[in-house]
Amino acid sequence: MVSPQVEKLFNSMKNGGIISEDKAVSAEKATSMSKLPKAQCMNALAELERMGAAKKRKNNNAVAYYLTRTSL
Repeated sequence: MVSPQVEKLFNSMKNGGIISEDKAVSAEKATSMSKLPKAQCMNALAELERMGAAKKRKNNNAVAYYLTRTSL
């Protein structure tokens, strides 16, 4: 069972089409998509990573996130 914040972030990223590495978005973009406070969004992203539902892609100075699964 996941928290409501994780579910909200997951659904907003899935509905936004962030399901492949080439469509990865920054944490700020994920925050604005999900309308969660930034700290909650970062915690939800970390939890999605631990579950294996999201991955992190590192650019030069930025980090981008994308989903690896389409269901929790």
